[in-house]
Amino acid sequence: MPRGAVSTGRWASYQVFLAPVNWRLESGDRFEANIVPQGERLVKPFEVTQGINIPPGAYHFVRYRLELETAARRKLSGQLTWRFGGFYDGHLHQFQVEGAWKPLPTLIFELEGEHDIGRLPVGSFTESLVGVRALINFSPDLTLSSFIQYDTESRILGSNTRLRWTFNPAGDLFVVYNHNLRDLDSRLRLESNQLLVKAQYSFRY
Repeated sequence: MPRGAVSTGRWASYQVFLAPVNWRLESGDRFEANIVPQGERLVKPFEVTQGINIPPGAYHFVRYRLELETAARRKLSGQLTWRFGGFYDGHLHQFQVEGAWKPLPTLIFELEGEHDIGRLPVGSFTESLVGVRALINFSPDLTLSSFIQYDTESRILGSNTRLRWTFNPAGDLFVVYNHNLRDLDSRLRLESNQLLVKAQYSFRY
């Protein structure tokens, strides 16, 4: 969130976090409900998303959160979060999902996503972000992870793949490959490619 200038002697922002409900069961599952009064004093326009700017001024609003989480020890686990309520002089709904599937001790698949729906006097917006990650532990010394993500605001489909090899208790080798595509007129076009190789070694004396 943007911050106002402190030199004026006036408040810049505040947030109060209240958790009247926070239950954790013996199974490890959890349910939480929050109330978050907050305020923001903007000294210049704040761009929420492309083309939608909130004008300067003092804003007071209340956000709410409902969250359900299952125990991480399960082969299939996850978390659902719904944030809603006021947002400056309008309203904002945020739906978030996180999930993990562990079919094998050495293999993990993760999913994360967010869908935002904002309604403001200066305009409305809808944005989504989805990401998928795969992690393979070949051994304690060799791991491979790959993350793919797409968001509707930048319209970029990006991937990050990383190989880590611990060739020595004091040394690691990293190979990282980044690949980004941009959605232009319903066609994916190359945005960037990057290959990085990094080695680190700690000398102890």
